[in-house]
Amino acid sequence: MKTRTKVNAELETNENFMTIDKVLYSVVEHRTFDDYGVDTESFKVVNFEGRTRVVHSEDNALTFWED
Repeated sequence: MKTRTKVNAELETNENFMTIDKVLYSVVEHRTFDDYGVDTESFKVVNFEGRTRVVHSEDNALTFWED
């Protein structure tokens, strides 16, 4: 079973960028899907060093988590 880890992230208003732990990431992919009646958003992001992360939200991008 995967464990959810809360991520300190904030999606910028234009939804092209996300700040995670005070590091700016560019959103390269954004998907929304229905998971048993709960809308889940998935964001694939990459920072200037090339680090890629995938974070998820179930509350319209107010809070985020990753596996």
